[in-house]
Amino acid sequence: MAIQTPDLRIGCASDAVTVSALATQVYLDTYGPEGITQDLAREAFVVCSTQAFTERLASAHLRFILAMREDRLVGFLELVTQPSLPPGHAHPGLEVARLYVQPAAQGQGIGSLLLREVGAYASLSQIGLIWLTAWAGNHRALGFYQAQGFDDVGATPYVFEGRSYENRVLVRPLPAKGRL
Repeated sequence: MAIQTPDLRIGCASDAVTVSALATQVYLDTYGPEGITQDLAREAFVVCSTQAFTERLASAHLRFILAMREDRLVGFLELVTQPSLPPGHAHPGLEVARLYVQPAAQGQGIGSLLLREVGAYASLSQIGLIWLTAWAGNHRALGFYQAQGFDDVGATPYVFEGRSYENRVLVRPLPAKGRL
């Protein structure tokens, strides 16, 4: 049986609960493979809460692209729509704040599909660069982004509850037409 390519659509306020659930699932799967610590659980419940996504989905400076199979969310991308400078980089670009794909759906081209949509949006906005950060310990994600043409340009910390975690800063220049 062939794997169905998901439909993409823009997220709205009514999607907050499903986005929150998927984000929590991916967050804990990524950062807690050896178990869940109290600080990690608290961070997940703040960053991935329904309230946090309700606020972000309503923001004029964020755009959510949802990957749907029928009525089921299998992935999403959170895009900061105002150009910003990646840490340690001289050229502004659009930041991918989050790209989360349900663990069971990873490796099916959903992340690539979502990134292509960002390229199209960047082209319309006349932006020539996409950037993001990824946890240095997430080797699968780092490999994925490298395969998508992102370059590692340095490190930046992610700090919560007094602990610092290294994130890698990844940038991808876009071709003139904005497609990845």
